Amino acid sequence: MKAKILECAIEKLIPALIRSGIRTEMPSIHNNWRFNFNKHFNLPNSRAFILVTEENHKQIEGCLIFQMREKTIPYMSFIEIAPHNIGKKKKYDFVAGCLIAYAFQQSLNLGKGDYKGALLFDVKEEHESDQIKLMALYSKKYNAKYIGGTRMGIFDDDGNILITEYLER
Repeated sequence: MKAKILECAIEKLIPALIRSGIRTEMPSIHNNWRFNFNKHFNLPNSRAFILVTEENHKQIEGCLIFQMREKTIPYMSFIEIAPHNIGKKKKYDFVAGCLIAYAFQQSLNLGKGDYKGALLFDVKEEHESDQIKLMALYSKKYNAKYIGGTRMGIFDDDGNILITEYLER
């Protein structure tokens, strides 16, 4: 799937690609990522996706593990942007948005019944204050709705807006 991400230094959209990841290329905490994607690679009914630039297919800019829970419920198990894309000096922006939009698109393709066009996920942070901040970010930036506990979801029109904004620009 083609996408465009923002190269921050030159404030220009550049071509990117979201593709299936293979276990040997998955990032981990040993590479300064928060999650060990290699460890979570084989969750039941899941697929790993990575986002790379068209210019550099080896440098992973973001990673996603999408899962079909109970074979009907689209679930974003893990998502993370590369450490060099975090903070004020980040290299690229829009990486998370592209991956979330792609996960929502998967929910349209694979979701069953009431779960078609619904992307569920949990926000779990070590400190409750960090969890609240991250939930607020998902709500504000990606129109995610609070469901209860740590659970959030992106539904229907809000997800389609993300697809338009991040994948069809």
